[in-house]
Amino acid sequence: MRRCVAILVSALTALASAHPSELSAGHAQHFKVHARVPAQVDLDNYMGLSASPIPTAPNPTVSTLISSSSSPSTNQLSSTASSDLTSTSSSAASAPSQTSNSSALNDLNTIHIRRLPFIIASVNSPSELLSWFSTLGSNGQWPASEIDYTTGCNAQRANWPAEVHWTRIATMSAAFHGGLAGADQWVGDTELLNAIRSAMDFWFGNDFTNNACLDQGGLPACPCGTPGFWNTNWFSNIIGIPELVGQSCLLLNDSLTPSELSNCTNVSGRAYGTISRSINGVGFLTGANTLDVASIGIDLALLTANVSLLQDAYDRVHREVVVQPAVRADGIRPDGSFGQHDGIIYNGNYGKDYTNDVLALEIEAGGTQFQAGEQSMTAFESLIDGDQWMIYRNVITGILHWDFSVLGRFISFPVVDNQATGSIKVNLTEVRVLGEEWRSQTLTDVYKSLSTNTTDANIGSIFGNRVFYNNDYVVHRGTGYVTTLRMYSTRTQNTECTNSQNPFGFHLSDGTLYTYLTGAEYEDIAAAWDWNLIPGTTVDYNGTPLDCGDTDADGIEDFVGGVSTGNLGLAAMRYRNPLTGALEWQKAWAFVEGDVQHVMVNNITQEFNASGMPPVFSVLDQRTHNGDVWVDGSQISQGGNFSSARSLWHAGVGYLFHESEYPPSQLSVDFGNRTGNWSTIGISKQPPPTIDLFSAWLVHSLNATVNEQSNTSSSTVNLNSLSYTIFPATSSYADFAEKSRKRRTRGLVEVRNDAHISALEHHRSTEVRTAYIVFWDSQGGEVELTFEKDSGRLRRRDEENVVISSDIGLLAIVDEKNSGEWCVTVAEPTQMASNASVTVKFGEGEGHNQALFFDLPQGGMAGSSVSQS
Repeated sequence: MRRCVAILVSALTALASAHPSELSAGHAQHFKVHARVPAQVDLDNYMGLSASPIPTAPNPTVSTLISSSSSPSTNQLSSTASSDLTSTSSSAASAPSQTSNSSALNDLNTIHIRRLPFIIASVNSPSELLSWFSTLGSNGQWPASEIDYTTGCNAQRANWPAEVHWTRIATMSAAFHGGLAGADQWVGDTELLNAIRSAMDFWFGNDFTNNACLDQGGLPACPCGTPGFWNTNWFSNIIGIPELVGQSCLLLNDSLTPSELSNCTNVSGRAYGTISRSINGVGFLTGANTLDVASIGIDLALLTANVSLLQDAYDRVHREVVVQPAVRADGIRPDGSFGQHDGIIYNGNYGKDYTNDVLALEIEAGGTQFQAGEQSMTAFESLIDGDQWMIYRNVITGILHWDFSVLGRFISFPVVDNQATGSIKVNLTEVRVLGEEWRSQTLTDVYKSLSTNTTDANIGSIFGNRVFYNNDYVVHRGTGYVTTLRMYSTRTQNTECTNSQNPFGFHLSDGTLYTYLTGAEYEDIAAAWDWNLIPGTTVDYNGTPLDCGDTDADGIEDFVGGVSTGNLGLAAMRYRNPLTGALEWQKAWAFVEGDVQHVMVNNITQEFNASGMPPVFSVLDQRTHNGDVWVDGSQISQGGNFSSARSLWHAGVGYLFHESEYPPSQLSVDFGNRTGNWSTIGISKQPPPTIDLFSAWLVHSLNATVNEQSNTSSSTVNLNSLSYTIFPATSSYADFAEKSRKRRTRGLVEVRNDAHISALEHHRSTEVRTAYIVFWDSQGGEVELTFEKDSGRLRRRDEENVVISSDIGLLAIVDEKNSGEWCVTVAEPTQMASNASVTVKFGEGEGHNQALFFDLPQGGMAGSSVSQS
């Protein structure tokens, strides 16, 4: 068997995206393995430094390393730095207390100089600095009207307001140091330094002394009422405050008094000391949290010129920046997605923080003994390559954003709050700089792709289909649009509600389908959403209590996944409500050539409920209302219920409802103003928004025939299957009507949609066709198509058909190429089988059978696609 050219994405093989100029509509992005060559231009050209590699020193214990920094007054570095990456000046470091050779100190000094511009770039604007200066009290405290200093058990857990005290100090320290745009008048200002000292002394004077408060606030070891500034959320005590303290102190450096320096090292040191121990309620640090704490250790090492501590911290960074193959692992997954919190895809928040940490730390370490090795480079490349598929552009604002399905609970913030919904919050110039340092074609291509403006949401003009099999997530990018699909299984988690964020998000992974055309479709609408009508989901409306305590759920079913050729894709999800168990269904999504998508829902059962059964809907979309709404060729002025609708079009997306053996499903459409409240879905303080929302859904009716034939004592009822075709990026209703007319006449043929098989044929031309098949049963099955083998190729012949069978549950795409060649691409969604057999039977007789045997990917690659011709 000759292997097909397949898009089988793996972080383990350093796959990279093609340059945008190599891509065209309807063709997948081809992932290439790029050989890495030594850098011809390293970061010395950016920083004006020279550094030589030295042998790696042995690592003492963390406590020993921190102890060696406890009296750092003789170890301070004196340096200045510009916020511009391309020009930085420095002065030599004084001798450290521990023994190190001169080249190690040169490397440490190099990193120190490079570190300062990153800190300066991260602080807030100095536009309010004069106001802060004027309102700072004589005791170093800002007024309660400006900062809420509530501490301990009564403090807000997420985004602790008291942290604003240190964000102000960090900005003031950057202004004093120099290099902060718009703050030149404050460089070296004695009065500003005195204000910084006063604010620092106020906090340090109220710092907690019971180290149990790091991660046991509110528990017996650190009970409510324990003196000092601390939060019941470990993050503020171990990452949030120490990160700001370390950065501020590093900027001030030799301006610090011995007492201030001692306090700085105390806060940073106790935080870094947690990197090798289990944290209460969390366990050992993983993913982005590891890099955040390691960064605190690096700042401490630079402040105290401690080479051994610096080596220890970088070693921990590089042990973390690897591909994590285990199911539910935090960090970079083999498919290029990012996991955090035990099975949630989180590229857009924790993965974003992780990315920023790596960019900063590796640019700073470039060309030194502390730089990343090949394994970490390859892993990070795979993450960046995966990231670009999850990013879209809002063409109205020109801002890049993460898909809402990779934001987790941070969907609860409006854009103005400058959280993960605000933008991608990644400096693309840093991606370019690190790409040049590493000689990484992947990073360079991603930079070019994401820096190229587009007139639609598909930033970088990436085309094709990609399945992120480790996290039950699919992206399909076409001409003028980006579609994302979020599912969950026994291997993943739907979402989370933490710190009162995202209390209504239970359905956020129930086959959620977002379609971005302008990129403004879903922006800032979550507060006004109907959380029972999440786009693309099938739901028993109001059948599940939506509250924070019941939001998190692991999937019950393992048959969840997708198969992809790179151009084409097929995803499938078997669902049972993990909280109530009252609703079950199967659903398949085919992403076919020509910017068309087909959805099939079947095997829907619902439990009887003494208080009545809630209606079951398949939601088409819920987004901002934008322009005309058309139902069955007529423009409608208001929403309503349509009992026999055959089509719907709104704002560039059309739907054609499939004719089947069942009665037509009722279409419901609603649009108009809806008022919400950000405070009910999270901690945002923004005022209640009123949003003009559009929503549409299909109603699943009872399947009378099946219910009559079933046991009358059964506690469940069966609902009718349904299917529909989506036409994204249709410029007008007329454009949609023409495209859907072609679909009716020759485009798509739904072969089966039942509990055992979901199958679709796409007649791409008179000679070229593709079949999309889901074998739902564990023992597989067979389906009859209208293909025939003729001279080594698959062709349609009305008088003789082809039967395709599988011996296990499987997803398959049977794709005929223009050259007459054909290939079968499969993926095993339960990720438990080791092999599969697919048989293609042409006509009658054994001689017409073609058996294909697949060795299925294992370990971290389980669920990925394999192809044979």
